[in-house]
Amino acid sequence: MVKWHPTGYRRWISSPTGSVLLLVLLALVGDYSSRGVFAASPLPDQSDVLYHAASVSSIAATRDVDSTYFLPNTTVPTHYSISLRTDIHNDVRTFSAITRIYLTVLAPTDLIVMHVQELNIASVALYRIASTGGNEIWIDSPTYMIDIVREHVTFRTAGMLPLGNYALEVAYTGSMRNYQSGYLVSRYRNEANEWRSVGTTHFQATLARRVFPCYDEPALKATFDLKITHHRTYTAIANMPLAGTDIDPNDREYLVSRFERTPLMSTYLLAFAVTDFKTLRNGQHEIVVRSNAQDDAMYALTVGSTILERLGSYLELSYYDYMPKMTSIAVPDRGTGAMENWGLVTYGEPSLLYNPAVNTYRNRKRVTTVIAHEYAHQWFGDLVSPRSWDFIWLSEGFATLYEYLATRLAEPGDEYWELFSVEVVQRAFLQDANEQIRPINWQAATQAEVSSLFDIIAYQKAGSVLNMFRNVLGESEWRQGLTQYLTDRGYDAATEENLALHLQRAVEGKDILPPTANVRDLLASWTDAPGFPVLNVYRLYRDGMMILSQERFLEQSVLPTGHVWHIPFNYAYESSATFYDLTTAGWLSSQAAKLETPVPDDEWVVFNKQQTGYYRVNYDRRNWDLLAQALMANRNAIHRANRAQLIDDAFNLARADLLDMAVVLRLMRYLRAERDYAPWYAADKVLTYLYDKVRATEHEHAFLVYVDELIEEVYATLSVDTVGQGESTLYKYLRQLITGWACRIGYKDCLERSRAALRKELLPGQGESSVAVHPDVRAVVYCYGLQQDSAEEFQLIFQRLIASRNQAERTDLIDALGCARNADSITSLLATIVFSAAPDTTFVYLSEERNRVFQAIYSGGRAPTLALMNVLSDSVSVQQLLAIVGEGTITNAVMNIAQRTNGAEEMARLEMMLTAMNGILPPGTLNNARDTAAARPQWFTTAEGLIVGEFLEQYNLP
Repeated sequence: MVKWHPTGYRRWISSPTGSVLLLVLLALVGDYSSRGVFAASPLPDQSDVLYHAASVSSIAATRDVDSTYFLPNTTVPTHYSISLRTDIHNDVRTFSAITRIYLTVLAPTDLIVMHVQELNIASVALYRIASTGGNEIWIDSPTYMIDIVREHVTFRTAGMLPLGNYALEVAYTGSMRNYQSGYLVSRYRNEANEWRSVGTTHFQATLARRVFPCYDEPALKATFDLKITHHRTYTAIANMPLAGTDIDPNDREYLVSRFERTPLMSTYLLAFAVTDFKTLRNGQHEIVVRSNAQDDAMYALTVGSTILERLGSYLELSYYDYMPKMTSIAVPDRGTGAMENWGLVTYGEPSLLYNPAVNTYRNRKRVTTVIAHEYAHQWFGDLVSPRSWDFIWLSEGFATLYEYLATRLAEPGDEYWELFSVEVVQRAFLQDANEQIRPINWQAATQAEVSSLFDIIAYQKAGSVLNMFRNVLGESEWRQGLTQYLTDRGYDAATEENLALHLQRAVEGKDILPPTANVRDLLASWTDAPGFPVLNVYRLYRDGMMILSQERFLEQSVLPTGHVWHIPFNYAYESSATFYDLTTAGWLSSQAAKLETPVPDDEWVVFNKQQTGYYRVNYDRRNWDLLAQALMANRNAIHRANRAQLIDDAFNLARADLLDMAVVLRLMRYLRAERDYAPWYAADKVLTYLYDKVRATEHEHAFLVYVDELIEEVYATLSVDTVGQGESTLYKYLRQLITGWACRIGYKDCLERSRAALRKELLPGQGESSVAVHPDVRAVVYCYGLQQDSAEEFQLIFQRLIASRNQAERTDLIDALGCARNADSITSLLATIVFSAAPDTTFVYLSEERNRVFQAIYSGGRAPTLALMNVLSDSVSVQQLLAIVGEGTITNAVMNIAQRTNGAEEMARLEMMLTAMNGILPPGTLNNARDTAAARPQWFTTAEGLIVGEFLEQYNLP
């Protein structure tokens, strides 16, 4: 328990206003004190192009790994019978179990090796399964040895075991955890405001071994029988339906829940939960949720049923042909993650619960797409699992693609597919441009290596590459290949070769691929090599010819790699703007080649229609100018996805010194007429990056004038504080983005309307009724309304946070509170982190919410950041916060503050804060923060900084 240091207490409330505000917040949480352009990289001349066209290389996706982490292949599992007892109803965080592992000996051995972690083994017995009759005959009580590094347990028998079938029975005890691994404990408050504990599991990737001894590798599939003994006031659920319930003969207050046998599946997909929750059903589809959140689960119950049915129809393989039911459970205080256990999917509450009265369109989108992601896994990952974690992208890549495609099948009006290129492809580019990034196929052996594979490469990059091949092969052939792949590999494991084989069969004889090419080789050029290419389009103009070349795109390095991707390309031009025809026009399978086209010299050309290909595109300067002119004249002449692509490509090419940054800023001038969200999404990243550089410098005013020019017209078409009937999802996204910028740069109308809407809800005038701010505009209204706050409004929103049991709403409220400009408000908000850790407090932050408080403050603007710095400049306050949130949260806050520091005054404040942390945080952390801040002014001496400064000079109006 962390005690509140009296000296620190005085420092937190050093001002009179702060004292009053803190006392009010204390009243809310409980009185704690009483309880203790190619410019940089020109194309070679024609002779160089012809020379390089012959050079093709390949990169093997291998690395040295410690093979001793893999299990030997002398034995394999066939079935598990698990009996587990839990007292989670009393918040007892231990369990006991007996697991019988049925196995086959493939080669004579006296060693049976499997995985185990942190289980206390009490006894072991080995039985031989008679070849006739199936009788189990005891033959040995093997000794065992545990390798805690490799998490192996080796059972040694008295003599050599001949080939045959055996059963190894292990009795043991284990412990529950309160973080994402193994058998987990979560807590929530019920209708009577009592704390209740529930147990759920999360075994991916190498965590099943924390609950039962097993062959914990994805290819080693087996069937499972499961029995769970639990208190009669609780209910157990698992992958399969309940087969029956018996009274525990040893204690009639306990029940034994027995479940039907599972199909063949990997150990990481086994799941169970023991809760006092309620179940909502729609046929074979059900949602399990705490009783005081049942209404919030109705949307997931409906949309989940539709997604599961539509995916089954799309793949021509009904989910219910393989599993008898689908259960999704909303787990309290588990963050926003989810896990695709076959037949029992677990979600953090914000990813499954949606209440339109308090949750936003973004919450609805998250629920829909996360359900689609996890349900796609029921085929890609569960029915067919990756042979090893090296191929995790066969699971996560498909799930990422279909979290968008499946929502289009189920909820086409929600427009989520429109976000794929900006949220998935462009996000993948940012990480994949690092010179040290791994390829999609990547070997892993240790637990840490396996965990590291669950990254943007496995999810967003793999999803992007799969979508590219979906478009290349054609939707019909793609679906045919997937159906064959899933049918052939069902209940088994797969590799990239298995996928490529069935996609190849689907396109045979259809003239879809280049002559002599096959899917495996084309796909391997993307999966076996790190990074991605930039396709350079250099137009000769005089004769309609173009020179296409490729090189690896890197954010900083210009080192040649020699690798050649098989790049499918298509293009549109001014007099043939066929952006909806995504047919592949050709392949660049060499470093460079000439292309004869019908494009007139005075017309623009755009490659990679709708950004379906996973590569960036650069053009010669004249074509960039033609594109800028075309956008200014008629933005709709170019597809909205390509408008977003042009902005994102141009900006990142400029950052890599492959294009003049002035080209980007001129290109973006057309945005004053832009009404679609995707281009603004791309532009927002550019503007955010530049504002971070120029804030609090001599260029800030000019930059704000530039932004004002871009948003003025579109802002006039939007409403800051109201929501109209029939608004599209993308309109809602656009409104939040534009009004956020309008308020940020000081639009009087935006600020006044935000302030007025906030007051109408929280502090209506005499005789007036409260008018609730619609959830879909709440982010801007609350944030910028509170930037002009009184202490009273801040307290009212904090009181709402205390009362809310909707985790997504709580996150939104924390984000709003972090926007407050009043330093005393921010100081008091930070103080609640400490008060919430008191043993008898009536207010408790959920596990990730304390971290979110810090994030909300340093993301909320300079004023709240300065208030945070004031608190972190007091060593006693730092130590108290550190004891509660941990070093990682404080370090993250320090680095984020350093990354936002501009100018001498802010540098001095930063140094004061870092000095106060001497002896508290490691010296390396503090010096890293100093170096980060000190390097920021140097940007203005770079070519990029000088070009931006020169461009902004024209906006330096008197």
